[in-house]
Amino acid sequence: MSTPSTATATLPPHHQFYSHHQAYQPNISNSQLTNGSSRIGNSLYNGYPNTSSNTNTNNTNNTTTATSSASNTEMRRTATAHTRQPPQLPPLTPTNTSGPETNLDSGHSATGRKRNPDWANFYKNGLPKEVIVIDDDDDEEADDEGDHASRHPPRPAQSGTARTATNGAQRHADKKRKTTASTAYDPVYNQHTSYSTTQTPYYSPNDSRSTDRTSALNTTAPTSLGSTAGSGGHISPLDTTAVGQKRKRTRAAAQDEAKEAKRRELDHSDDPFSLYQPPPNPVVKAKDVYVQVVPDVRKPNATVHSAQALTAIQKSYMKDQKVDDEDGHYIVVPEADLTERYSILKLLGQGTFGKVVEAWDKKKQTKCAIKVIRSVPKYRDASRIELRVLSTLASNDKHNINRCIHLRDCFDFRNHICIVTDLYGQSVFDFLKSNGFVPFPSSHIQKFAKQLFTSVAFLHDLNLIHTDLKPENILLVNNNYQTFTYNRTVPSSSTATNRTARHRKVLLDPEIRLIDFGSATFNDEYHSSVVSTRHYRAPEIILNLGWSFPCDIWSIGCILVEFFTGDALFQTHDNLEHLAMMEAVCGGKLDREIIRQVYKNDRASSRASASSYFKNQKLDYPNAETPKASKKYVKAMKKLNETIPPHTPFNRQFLDLLRRIFVYDPKKRITAKEALQHPWFKESLMDDGTEAHKIRMEREKKRLRQEEDRRYRDRGY
Repeated sequence: MSTPSTATATLPPHHQFYSHHQAYQPNISNSQLTNGSSRIGNSLYNGYPNTSSNTNTNNTNNTTTATSSASNTEMRRTATAHTRQPPQLPPLTPTNTSGPETNLDSGHSATGRKRNPDWANFYKNGLPKEVIVIDDDDDEEADDEGDHASRHPPRPAQSGTARTATNGAQRHADKKRKTTASTAYDPVYNQHTSYSTTQTPYYSPNDSRSTDRTSALNTTAPTSLGSTAGSGGHISPLDTTAVGQKRKRTRAAAQDEAKEAKRRELDHSDDPFSLYQPPPNPVVKAKDVYVQVVPDVRKPNATVHSAQALTAIQKSYMKDQKVDDEDGHYIVVPEADLTERYSILKLLGQGTFGKVVEAWDKKKQTKCAIKVIRSVPKYRDASRIELRVLSTLASNDKHNINRCIHLRDCFDFRNHICIVTDLYGQSVFDFLKSNGFVPFPSSHIQKFAKQLFTSVAFLHDLNLIHTDLKPENILLVNNNYQTFTYNRTVPSSSTATNRTARHRKVLLDPEIRLIDFGSATFNDEYHSSVVSTRHYRAPEIILNLGWSFPCDIWSIGCILVEFFTGDALFQTHDNLEHLAMMEAVCGGKLDREIIRQVYKNDRASSRASASSYFKNQKLDYPNAETPKASKKYVKAMKKLNETIPPHTPFNRQFLDLLRRIFVYDPKKRITAKEALQHPWFKESLMDDGTEAHKIRMEREKKRLRQEEDRRYRDRGY
């Protein structure tokens, strides 16, 4: 049974890119009409079979209906089911085909009509406002999957003039993806936009399910920007025509359309500071935060007159019931109370500072995260500094526009200072780990970078230096993801690494929060000699030249490259080797001025000498004591432009930003505010990240519709 589909006559915006669309000529006689397929190449009307058909023209309503032979029992499934198809028009010219079944000039159609359609007369008043197409097309092209081919027999042979797009479409369907490391497609090394086009089911009850505990959605992947619809027809990400047909498009046109599409849908503002909320002037610098000591209610008749007395009572009680381990970490027991207000749900993580637990706030009736500091004096003292920093952040950004974690509550319980914050998702590092260290889509790297620079710019405006930026200290607001087909070689910063991946998880929402301000330092206060985790440590820290705001920028650069490759950039634990790796990656020697400053500082300082890393004003690497494995590893390091090939405008701008970050001299390094104005943030592309965004928006719209329907039902409508 035929199913009508309706399309307006307005040409889609992308028609301007294609040379095979000729301008409409209203005054054309039937004798002047040529082959319609040359004018509307690969359009929906080229999808009709070469069998008898009839055409009914209605000049009053300016609409046309085309019906194919009843011998074709299978209709093209997505002619009516998908709104991604662009509006189509009736052909200005009939399709000239050989054979009596398709010859319109014979004067007889399948239903016995005796006259040919007068298209010149039909178009005399201009383009129709509406076109209704009743499509009983032939079967789809044979898929490369066996079960699909068994359900749909191959379509009959056709003449070359009848359908010029058939051979190309069949070749496309027959072409299989190569997944070996040497031949796998990688958008990093191609000018095309980065997505894969293999056809896998979009959603199915039989789909394999993710078992990752952090995914609330627990769903399986559509392929990367090549999803199939519920009916099984493939929808090309760069082609909005009917399913099974392939439109010729130039590379430049495809990229231009992709950029504009993403800019329309995702970038609501071109302002580089659209995410940044500067602090008030003058900045509010918080004082020491009062930490209330909460007594253990399980001890009856415990009258406490001072904190010292409470601590003594707690220690006496702990002898009978152990609450700490040998290192001073709090022993976490699920469902146990952490004061009368909070109940522990589970352990989230553990570090040198203490543990983080997920808890239930009985007062607010919400979940929260509680950082339980070790009962060791130096960590307790450090936590008080962190509390002052968190209080400063909240005082200067009450609505948390700048995406730094905020303090909800704090207390001292059983000699453990506890810091209560909102509960977010897992860290970016944990997500990478659960994803097999397959890198993030480039569009997500860009979004991460914008948020990181926004948060760090805010910190620096508060005269604060984070000093410990790394993926472990960046939390996802939401862990929900969709699994996409990847099937390519994973980029790497080393020639010694060669990895491939078949799938990757892609976040539906890349929003993040910056956490762990335990090492944060006010620029006008005491600076310890060594800060930052090794892999993300700036050269001025290694060389004992002092550090300030620029060390955070260097760390962000290391993080962004790690997002691009999935692996840490500088994987070392030796200062000399670390410096040698920097020279290999950045493609230049350390500045002579910096080396002279190192020698000058060593003469005036009693700290460990950094001048031993140099010889004759150059880095003394490799030397006689350098292990062979170290030399091999450093030699395998790629330069930045080899790790991130500048084959696309997006990559070129990304590479330019990284080069401005990886500057040895901290005074010449780009600042966070300058980075936010970099042209890279105005670049756009279509990839798995933008497709995941569309999926999230569709689900959000569906959820809102369901809520609206529920409200109407509740009102009795």
